[in-house]
Amino acid sequence: MYRSIALMALLAVLTGIPALAFDNIPGDLNGDRVVSDDELKIAEESYAKGEISSDSLSEIRHIHERYPMSVVDSAGRNVTLYRPVRSIACTVSHQLETLRSIGVTRDLVVAAPSDIEKYSLFQEYHDLPEIGHFYEPDLEKIIQIHPDLLLVHPGPGPTGQNYLQTVLDRLNNTGITIFCLACSRPDSYPEEIEKLGRLLERENESARFRAFYEGVLGSVIGRTKGIPEENRPKVYVEYGPYRVSNNPILDAMPVEMAGGKSIVTGTTGGEISPETVIAANPDVIIRLVYDEDYDGRDASDISKLKSTRDEIMGRPELQNVTAVRNGRVFVMASPFWTYLPYSGCRHFIGLAYLAKILHPDVFADMDPRAVHQTYLSEFQHLDYDLSRRGALIYPEP
Repeated sequence: MYRSIALMALLAVLTGIPALAFDNIPGDLNGDRVVSDDELKIAEESYAKGEISSDSLSEIRHIHERYPMSVVDSAGRNVTLYRPVRSIACTVSHQLETLRSIGVTRDLVVAAPSDIEKYSLFQEYHDLPEIGHFYEPDLEKIIQIHPDLLLVHPGPGPTGQNYLQTVLDRLNNTGITIFCLACSRPDSYPEEIEKLGRLLERENESARFRAFYEGVLGSVIGRTKGIPEENRPKVYVEYGPYRVSNNPILDAMPVEMAGGKSIVTGTTGGEISPETVIAANPDVIIRLVYDEDYDGRDASDISKLKSTRDEIMGRPELQNVTAVRNGRVFVMASPFWTYLPYSGCRHFIGLAYLAKILHPDVFADMDPRAVHQTYLSEFQHLDYDLSRRGALIYPEP
């Protein structure tokens, strides 16, 4: 029977007939993409006769035991896999970073988001073909590369367009499985870690990383949730001089988790007037920088961070603002935040730093740098020594 199936597939190729669906699933004889008990028995008999190898039988048995596998993605879609994933394409750097965190090696990744060569954190992916940004993927190139699994952001894009439906429509019936993951938001990331671990059969690795991630978050939230409102410092987070996020509600999330109060919660985002900041009189100012790869800087090269802080401290109109008067102005690079160029999945480390900034007494025993180093060494598997490389926060609390 296996010989006849192989002959049918060969004839399909030679005559130009589209390949049969069951040709993609080892051991599937009737084309339903499932290896049934009877089909496994046939495979075992074929192995006993010397018609298939032990490796082939092991693969068929594995598919029989674990597949089909269905997982709901971050867009609420029920996605089904019928065999193990052999190749992955990513459209956001956060996805690459999460893959490393759960032990997925470089050889499984076949395509990366555009501009990945600008990120020193992803050196081993620089030679991969680039397939565009998550909100503007190169669909023709994706079809040409034809990964088993394409990871996309659930959206929307930076201008609010619904790009996801376009991707789904264009890649329908190509045989490419599409799975949506943001890999950036603390309210959804733990579940996304678990889902990706299931999809890629890295359940133990994903459980270990999730425990580490949630341990850091739990340490912060567990201490801040009981802080009374009057003891929560007011925080102003800006992306440029008097420029705030276009989605200030999401930016307020880490501030609130760290035990603070964002002064721009509920605003429309974008530009903010100096008078608004002065009237709010923040206790702490956080400036986010995202114009370059701060991971690639020498650890002693804080010139860019320092000059940015000096500019804020020197604004004449802010001299009577509490944050400036008390010197509580901090510059944080984008890897510690989300939705910014050069950002990654290290928002939980940024949260640890932010908690220590806002409540130094409460978090006197917390060492965010040590947490960061553990993440880079044990989960990202990088030769990245924070004492020598990386200018990511100034001044360090």
